[in-house]
Amino acid sequence: MAKYPDTIDRITKARLRLSTLGSVLSIALTMFFIGTLVFFAFFSTRYIRNLSQNIELEVLFYKDVKEADINALEQQLKLKPYITSSRVSSKEENTAIAKKIVGYNYTDIIPNPLNASIMLSVAPEYANTDSLNKISRELKRNEIVQDVDYPDFIVKSLSNNFQKIQWIILGICAVFMIISMLLIANCIRLNIYAQRFNIKSMLLVGATPHFVRKPFVMKGFLQGIWGGIIAVILIALVLYYGNRNMPDLIDFTEMLPVAIIMGAILLFSVLFSIIVSSLSVNRYIRINDERLYL
Repeated sequence: MAKYPDTIDRITKARLRLSTLGSVLSIALTMFFIGTLVFFAFFSTRYIRNLSQNIELEVLFYKDVKEADINALEQQLKLKPYITSSRVSSKEENTAIAKKIVGYNYTDIIPNPLNASIMLSVAPEYANTDSLNKISRELKRNEIVQDVDYPDFIVKSLSNNFQKIQWIILGICAVFMIISMLLIANCIRLNIYAQRFNIKSMLLVGATPHFVRKPFVMKGFLQGIWGGIIAVILIALVLYYGNRNMPDLIDFTEMLPVAIIMGAILLFSVLFSIIVSSLSVNRYIRINDERLYL
């Protein structure tokens, strides 16, 4: 709790403390909204990225192609930059899956048309329609490859929605950043405005601008610290309960980015409060006496 001179009456002290508390809560709430949006952008982007990593291409072969040739091609495909993993699905595995889908043993009626296939997982940067079409055409040039299959509809949906989500989140974050900065700045300015006569009195008795500025900047620093800490605690609670209810979306397998974002929120809260406090004090240090009453 801040200490005030004995010359200030109790009512004024109470008002100043309430004003300080209001500034801290304003900083905390605005940082909380900004942080929540940033984490939503982070986790949604990573979630869609993980979904794209699960997209597989299935390389289908002609019935008379030997499994040794399929294994040899699979070893070649592993070296491609757009392939993250590969595996050979044997003829028996494909047949069992087909029987399960059809619902009966179709090999009793017709000859088994299936052969072994290769399942390919592509790198996230290649998980879009254009890249997958190019990869598909390249694979089909091989004479033993009959066809290449992948979920084209899912790929298009992921690609389109990913771009839309990125732009929407970016726009919302920008709007909230501007609003929050204005709110914090106005709140800090009002606190300093209430003490403009004290600032002018200190200057009149010979105090230097640095001496006058220092307590206000320190107060802005403390407000930024407390506001940032409260915001980080609130965000941590939201993430905790979000992880319990939506573990696939809010995933804590990588804690370093989460810690970096938390630290950035706290740092931004402190730096912005210091900058606004310094600029606001400078205004009343330089202001003419006639304008103090405006």
